[in-house]
Parts: sequence; C-alpha cells; structure tokens
Amino acid sequence: MSQPATLDQLKPSDLPSPPQAALQILRACSQDDVSSTALSVLAEKDPVLTAELLRVVNTPFFGLSRKVQSLSHAVTILGQRTLRNLVLCLSVRDAIGKDAIPGLDTQIYWEDSLRRAVSAKLLAPYLKQDPDNCFTAGLLQDFGLLVLFYLRPEMALYWDELRGLDPEARLSAEQQYFAHSHTEVITLLANAWDLPEELGQALGHHHDCDNADLDQNQQSLCHILHCADWMNAVFNATDKSTVLNRTQQLLQTHCAMEEDAISACLNTLSEEMDVAARSLGLNIESQPEFEQIMREANVKLAEANLSYQELTWKLEQTLKERDALAAELEAELQLAREIQESLLPKELSDDFPITGLNVSARQLSGDFYDYFVLKDGRIYFNLADVSGKGVYAALLMAKTSSLFHCLGKHIHQPDKLLAHINNELCETAIRGMFVTMIAGIYDPKTGALKMANAGNPPALLFSPGKEVQAIEATASPLGIMPKVPFPLAPDVQLGENDCLYLFSDGATEGYLQEGAEMLGLEGLQQLIMSLHELAPKEQLQTIVEKFSAASATLHDDITIMLIEGKRPHA
Repeated sequence: MSQPATLDQLKPSDLPSPPQAALQILRACSQDDVSSTALSVLAEKDPVLTAELLRVVNTPFFGLSRKVQSLSHAVTILGQRTLRNLVLCLSVRDAIGKDAIPGLDTQIYWEDSLRRAVSAKLLAPYLKQDPDNCFTAGLLQDFGLLVLFYLRPEMALYWDELRGLDPEARLSAEQQYFAHSHTEVITLLANAWDLPEELGQALGHHHDCDNADLDQNQQSLCHILHCADWMNAVFNATDKSTVLNRTQQLLQTHCAMEEDAISACLNTLSEEMDVAARSLGLNIESQPEFEQIMREANVKLAEANLSYQELTWKLEQTLKERDALAAELEAELQLAREIQESLLPKELSDDFPITGLNVSARQLSGDFYDYFVLKDGRIYFNLADVSGKGVYAALLMAKTSSLFHCLGKHIHQPDKLLAHINNELCETAIRGMFVTMIAGIYDPKTGALKMANAGNPPALLFSPGKEVQAIEATASPLGIMPKVPFPLAPDVQLGENDCLYLFSDGATEGYLQEGAEMLGLEGLQQLIMSLHELAPKEQLQTIVEKFSAASATLHDDITIMLIEGKRPHA
C-alpha cells in the first residue's frame, strides 16, 4: 500500500480498524446512560471478542476472587470504563496482523508497547490517575508508529534504528523518514474510533505536554505517557546511561518520585509485564531485569570513562611531546638565525661608506646583504632576496651569500660574478625558487661604482639638486636559467653628498598604516627624502621602525643598504 501525500488525504479504509462489535462497544461506553445489558448484547455479537473478554477477565491481571462465567457478569464486574479499556486493548492488539508488515518484528513492537503500558499503570498513583486508563493509554501511545510502517512497509528497514533512539530523537527521525509522526496518526485514529477526548488529547500531545491546551486531568495523563515512553527507552535505547539520567529527571519533575521509588518502579517492570502479556495473549521474550540494565550501563560508562582518561593521558603526552618539539625547534631556529646573522657583514667604523640593515618577518630570513673590502681598497657589495619564506629560503640564502663572499674575492667583475653564482644555483635549484640580487664594486677613493641588477627592485640614486634616478634591473633573477648574461648597469659616479639606496621588495610592498595601500617605489622615495638629514644608520633604522609600528607582524623581510658618495677631503 502506498502512503497518501498527506495524512489529510487518508480515507477511513486506509487505517486499521477494530471489529464492528468493538467499535460499537467503544461508542456505547462514551454514553453515560448505557446499561450493562446493552453492552453485553453488543459484545455477544462477536463470539471471538466475547471469548477474549471472558479469558482476560479471569486472568491474574484483574485479580478477581472467583471465575466469571458469563459476559453479562463480566460487564457488570468490570464497569463501563474498564470494559472500554479492555476492548480497546484487544482491538489494538488485533488491528494489524503479525505478518502484515514484512521485515518488522511486531512481537518486539508489542513488547515495547506493553512496557509503556505497564510503566504508565505503575505511575498512575503518583498523579492520582486511573491505573487501567493509564495502561490502555500506554499501550496505545506508540501505535501510530506501527500504522506508519503499515502504510509504508518498505520503511521497515529503519525499525531497528528508530527503536534504539530516545523518544525525542525517534520523533525527529519519524518526521524525517515519514514526513509525519506517530502522534499525528494516533490523533486521527482517536477521532476515527471515537475515543474519549481525555484519552485522545493525552495521546496526541504526549511529546509536548506543557505546551498543549490540556486540562489538569489530561495533562497528568499526558505526563505519565511521556515518562512511560522514557522508561521503555531505558531498556532498549542504545545510549542507556543518558536515557536513564533523563528518565530520572522526568520522574522527579512530573511524578515527584524519589530515587528509591524510581528504582523500585523500574525493577517491578519485568514481573508486571509477564502478567500483562499473559492476560492480553501477547508472546514476549523473557524480560531483562533493571539491575542487568544498570550493570550494562555502568560497564559502558566505565569503558567510556576509561577511554576518556586514556584519551586525556594521550593528549597530555602529545602536548608534552609537542611542547618539547616546539622548544627543540625554537632552539634550532634560534641557532639558525644566529648563523644567518653571522653571514651578515660586521659593522665597521662610522666613516665606512656602506651601511646595511636586515629585519626578518619571521625567525629566519630570505633576505641578505654583504660587503667586504678588496685588497686594492674597493668594496664589493650585494643585496639579495630569496623567493619564498621559511627554512628552504633561509638555506638558499646561506648558500647564495657564501657563493658571493667566496667567489667575489677572485672574480672582480660583478656581471661575471652573477653569472657564476647563477650557474651554481641552477644546478641545485628546486621548487622553482630563485634569487634577486644587486651586486657591485664601489671605489670610495674615486666614487666610481659598477653594478649589475638581477631582478631586484631598482636602486635609487639621490643627488643634491637633481631628480632621483632609478637604476633598473639589467637581467632576470638568479637560479632560473643557466648560462645567461648579466649585463652591467650604466656606470655610476657617486659625488659628494650623493647616496645610493638598495632595498628588497619588502621595503616597497610594506605598509606604513594598517589597512592602507602598499608604500610603493614613489612612497619609499618620499620617505627617504624626509629622513635624508639623519645619519645613514639612523635613516635605515627609522624606515624599518615605521614599518614595524604599522603592524605587529611584518608582511615580508626588509633589507636596505645605503652607499654614500665620495666624502670631501678634510
């Protein structure tokens, strides 16, 4: 059978229905003036129903002192309300056959429903409710779910999953799988079967008692059903420990039960279920004792705690190992930084014409500069920037710096020196990394300066009374292609008060204000001009301080070199 698009489209014939005689009894019981004789006449129309009523009445469930021989006698003893409840229980039991839903174990379903019914009966005295009425309501409260499976038998594969959820999670899952819930279905059935309003209201709202418009009696029955649902979940939900805690909270809140009373109630379930099952003719398996459920929950809780403690211990060990590794790495990086700093030239006297400064954005820098004096008094200098950051950039920086310092002592032509360094780097370069470099020789006696620019930002020549001259790159960076030339830039003659500034791209791509645009080449020129009156070392330190003040972390390494022109004779 395919399910209608909505429950509103259901026809009465789509829903399971009690026998005609049972329906007539249910409707008659709703009338205050109906007689026992009239109810007996209605019941006797269905021999099967008659036989079942007599059988159930004579079971220990009712605890009668002598055997009831006739249906009229049974109706008289039971009373109108109890008869209605009994007929309703039997009708629900037989409304959907055992094999009507392939793949769904209806015996397990009735076991859960019976546990809810017995739980509700046990809770009845705490809220001054009729035990038989509560038992019937408990047996009915999840019947809507069975009807949903009856309408959509192909969904039976989700039965085990739904049964293992707590009541709130199961209700949500029903909406997901069926687009409806068992409470909606039981409300339809309550109307179709002419159930008393008290019963129908409690059944339809037992998942949301406090927000429903119920009178005090209806709300009490509703709370009993809600608690009974959770009591059943204690025995079959996957997460028993959590469900048990929630059940205890509900019973304390709605039924004012103490912990001992709750345990006694749950311990009684197994025995009470056996009696009720025999009375209703339901076959259920031997029920687990609550103590067994508690032991299983405690074992799982202990396992969870053990797993948590083990995870905590492992986490603590991992954090210790991480801290130890971090400290070791920090020491290694500090040592590497000290080695890098040792590759930079030592500060010479204040009248030495070249000043440099390197500030790393990280612990290790990819920028470097160097200068050293040749035997004839000329000064070899360079400023370079390795692409990328981190350890590999620092290693490539160290290699390039060493090549410059070593080869420069023998190769006194900057263009040839860059060609040799380039060939060496191309032999071992990986990951597409490269080095931009300006290298040159300066003669402080004559002011003559020769240099080659391999992909570095232009050098800036400041001469009093003249426009700033930018000396652009003459070749591509080092380490990209072997055996290529590195032409010299036009010769520069540094006169008195002339200054030549070399810098890495960190100086032009930095920020003087957080969120502002990059400084750029023109901005760097203006910054240098504003500081031109300061001593060389102060100029460079002030420039770097302005970048550092704009951000807690530099965006890139910054390296700047200043070469002063020929000084006037004293």
